[in-house]
Amino acid sequence: MVRITLAGLALIFSMSIIAPHGVADEAAIQIAQAKSKKPKAARKIVVAKVVGKTIYKSDVIRAFRALPPQARRQGLERHYPNLLESLVVAKMLTVYGRRLNLQKDKQVKAQLKRAEDALVRDAYIRDLVRKQMTDALLRARYKKWAKKNKGVEEIRARHVLLQTEAKAKEIIKLVKTGQNFAALAKKHSVGRTASRGGDLNFFAREEMVKPFSDAAFALKIGQVTKKPVKSDFGWHVIKLEERRKRSVPTFKKVKPLISQQVGQELSAQIVGELLRQTKVQRYSFDGKQPVAAPVAPPRFPSAPRPKK
Repeated sequence: MVRITLAGLALIFSMSIIAPHGVADEAAIQIAQAKSKKPKAARKIVVAKVVGKTIYKSDVIRAFRALPPQARRQGLERHYPNLLESLVVAKMLTVYGRRLNLQKDKQVKAQLKRAEDALVRDAYIRDLVRKQMTDALLRARYKKWAKKNKGVEEIRARHVLLQTEAKAKEIIKLVKTGQNFAALAKKHSVGRTASRGGDLNFFAREEMVKPFSDAAFALKIGQVTKKPVKSDFGWHVIKLEERRKRSVPTFKKVKPLISQQVGQELSAQIVGELLRQTKVQRYSFDGKQPVAAPVAPPRFPSAPRPKK
């Protein structure tokens, strides 16, 4: 049974207006790269029809990418049923609302104007950022990044993700009896790596949440954590597989990540410079007293997405 919460519906309804493009992490890049190699193909795959109105695979992908990073790490497959049903409900309500000509309602028109303003705002800053984000700038940043990441220690680990500490303790007991760790992960893990025996591949210390990294990096090769490890995702049982020094990825491979980071910095610089050139009068909440500008401008708007 698919369960839809009001909060989930609210998220879907607001995706096209407020979905953020924050600084990309490796998980986000992997999600983007995992998307169809032919983006147009997803627009042709029909995943639902509501009163004759079509919902495409690309709509689901867009909804998935609007989820918080923590949710995206669980994978599209896990969220697909709820995302699809939320889109179905959204399409249904839209169809019925249009039958009543609510698109002509004053409040709806006012909200559309605010949405348009937000889109114009984001398009303006993205255009300015793109003009300044030269290949030379990105390559210079890559050289600094490569120097910093050269020789970074990374490990390869497996884990079994459980929802309770008691269940995690049971898994540790089973490991001690000699049962195969990968087989236990496939059978019991609730994480998206279950199908591959809990294999997380290689990662550096800062690429995982701190409690997980601290526990994993403290292990010797072949060891399993003696106690369950708690993180925001649940309870982990971790096994260390390998250690090595990281080789620096090519510029092409990390360019999307660097583009996001540089884009965020350029956005902040551009906004700050525009604020210095723009006449702005600020007042207190009651509108009676003038107030000074904050010391630093807000981190807004977003940087452009890297090209896929």
